[in-house]
Amino acid sequence: MMIKTVAKLASIAMLAVSALSAQALGVSNDIALIGLPSGILGAGLSDPSGTAVNHTLSGAFTDTFTFAYSGSAIVDVGLETSVVMNRLATQQIVFSSATLNGMALTIDPSFLAGNTRFTFAGLYQAPATGSFTLIVSGYAGLEGSLGQAISASYSGSINVEPTAVPEPESYVLMLGGLVAVGFMARRRTMS
Repeated sequence: MMIKTVAKLASIAMLAVSALSAQALGVSNDIALIGLPSGILGAGLSDPSGTAVNHTLSGAFTDTFTFAYSGSAIVDVGLETSVVMNRLATQQIVFSSATLNGMALTIDPSFLAGNTRFTFAGLYQAPATGSFTLIVSGYAGLEGSLGQAISASYSGSINVEPTAVPEPESYVLMLGGLVAVGFMARRRTMS
């Protein structure tokens, strides 16, 4: 009975280890937004080393990027990856989903140009408030080739255009203007 219990525990441990190796290591990184001369804030996506987002093991991944910000903004996010067709096993990235604060990025169908496949994903002119969290999920390498050494990467960027939030006095002034227009319109219909 004790031997069966030990055997079960050993098989459970082996399954847990193999499940961990089935996942490509996810990237988690806090990235600072940098002010551009146009007044827009921007940043490129990178892993903690500061380069493009790299995956060195094949398998499913979920990468998380956070960008500190306060206030309202219009946000653009773009992701891109490319792979030469004879290197799919070692350099392919397939996006399965991507969200910014829960808003889904549109993943465009891949297209071929010569012998290279390109894939893009984006979210454009999205209103957002507060800090931003971008979550990118997908697969690195060939599906089914779990835990193999690869060198697959993707790149991306975020642009944040701050928007002014009207002061309460502006709302009072606008409301006063609407009341005045309504009063004048009523006077005209009564005459």
